[in-house]
Amino acid sequence: MKIMIGINTLTQMDQLAYTNHCQFWYHLGKDFPEVTFALSNPRRASIDRMRNQTARVALENDYDYVMFIDDDVLIPLDALRRLLDAKADIAAGWTIIRGYPYNNMFFKFDVDGKDVIYYNDFVLNEQGLIECDAVGFSCVLIDCKLLKRVPPPYFVTGLFNTEDVYFCIKAKKFVPEVSIVVDPNVKTAHILGSEVIEPNNREAYKKFFEEVYPENVPKFPKLTENGDRGTEYLKYVKEAIKDEVS
Repeated sequence: MKIMIGINTLTQMDQLAYTNHCQFWYHLGKDFPEVTFALSNPRRASIDRMRNQTARVALENDYDYVMFIDDDVLIPLDALRRLLDAKADIAAGWTIIRGYPYNNMFFKFDVDGKDVIYYNDFVLNEQGLIECDAVGFSCVLIDCKLLKRVPPPYFVTGLFNTEDVYFCIKAKKFVPEVSIVVDPNVKTAHILGSEVIEPNNREAYKKFFEEVYPENVPKFPKLTENGDRGTEYLKYVKEAIKDEVS
């Protein structure tokens, strides 16, 4: 088996993503010794151009799959295994859009079949997968057999559309039976950027921390008037100042 992996990095990437992706490469080599991997990572290329180039090179060299990973997304280390096990033409991880109200990055046609809408109230099929009409490509595996049945260009970014949804809709047009799914077990983490703490979001961050990391809450001093700036802390500071002055 041969898998081409494309990452749309312009010139640099976040340390969090770099570390996560390095761990992912390690596990690819460890868990898939029989698979040939190649990396498509052109410099300063638009996202649709990068994706089209990656698909073209994959087909020219008889690759079986193309996997796309965004440079601002953290992925589970078993993502490839799970996406392969989905046995779909297009299998994606569960990614959340970075802007409010943080919709799922996968879509369904509306009842009239005219528009694609966010698929937030999703249901699982018998395999525990989410069947969709379109998905974002932050973490996705595409079977090259599908690429051979869809005429290029595969990915086109327009004024009101992204290149990933464009491909899914185009694939449905040329291959009506195309299978597009999301594995809810492949939960990605979309990097939002540098965080700040301020009076307006203090309570929200406290609630978030307590809900996400409840096991760590007991390790912190109780949120009393003194907290962790109590008697012992002030004593230490006074001693430090005394030594500095002397």
